[in-house]
Amino acid sequence: MKQLLSITAKKLTPYQWEEIPVGKTYRFDTNTLPIPPQSLTEFLDTMKNNCPINEYTDPSYSTLKTLIASYEQVQPGQITVTNSGDEAIDILAKAFLNPGDLFITTPPTYEMFTIQCSINRGVPYDIPLSANKFELDKNTIIRISNKPNVKLLFLVNPNNPTGSVIEPSILENIIQKAGCMVVVDEVYREFYGKSVVSLIQKYTNLVILRSLSKFAGIAGARVGYLLANEVYTKIFNAIRLPMGVSYLSSQLACFVLKNDTSWMQKQIQVIIRERSRITKALSSLGLTVYPSQANFLLVNTGKHVPALSAKLKKQNIIVRNLDAKRYLNGCIRITIRNPMENDILIQACKGIV
Repeated sequence: MKQLLSITAKKLTPYQWEEIPVGKTYRFDTNTLPIPPQSLTEFLDTMKNNCPINEYTDPSYSTLKTLIASYEQVQPGQITVTNSGDEAIDILAKAFLNPGDLFITTPPTYEMFTIQCSINRGVPYDIPLSANKFELDKNTIIRISNKPNVKLLFLVNPNNPTGSVIEPSILENIIQKAGCMVVVDEVYREFYGKSVVSLIQKYTNLVILRSLSKFAGIAGARVGYLLANEVYTKIFNAIRLPMGVSYLSSQLACFVLKNDTSWMQKQIQVIIRERSRITKALSSLGLTVYPSQANFLLVNTGKHVPALSAKLKKQNIIVRNLDAKRYLNGCIRITIRNPMENDILIQACKGIV
């Protein structure tokens, strides 16, 4: 019989989520904010009175782009609105990868770079972060990026799942010397406070990947965007799915950016304070907590990770078990949530450890 599936499709492994028990759960595995935006109820009331869901409205997302441009201090013509950061990765792969072209990642890092680029016939080239400190091998990255068939380099700042960061001066040095497109994923930027958005005007080989899932508290709406120069942005907008972001999601994103920026800043400050508190609490239990500038912590529990994860799950506390991942043996990732939920996590860990 004729083989219908592509070679790539046969090799694919879907992105893995944690198994969630039935009933009330505490989600420390998703890196999302603990509460939805402050104005969500007002938004839903507005939609009750005026929601032309039967129509295609604003297919260019002009209003949303204007609001993003104001938030990011860029021009609307430098923005591509996408259905989450994951569609943004798919757009980048389609824009730059021919079959057999290489893309660089720095594991341990976000797995969707490899998944989406491999689907688009790219070939991964891993340059791992250093053990324990999770630092970049800058010289190797620059050298490999200048090989003729290397098209994309993905750098995450802060990095998921390690929480480690790359100083902007180091990033600029890589962008300046790289022989390929450099994609800087700044999805968790607000919890770090540093960005290279201003470098878009300076370097044509820079693209910044963003999402409203984390800092804006609308992960379920699936709204992301790319920031790049106008030439590449036109290409990205030609590749993206037409109306790929639903009317409700795009309107919610607009509503949040108009009304909730102060709320966002307050939530971010709470997360940063709680990040420090949980780090101290878990470290006092003898666990290795890696320094983080994101809204999560990478924690090494050694050989006890299966038992710890299972016992937390029995208490309906879900953490991200990374023990089976390369470079992350013995590790779990814990999302920083609100003080009450964080207290529940800390007390449960004390009881188990």
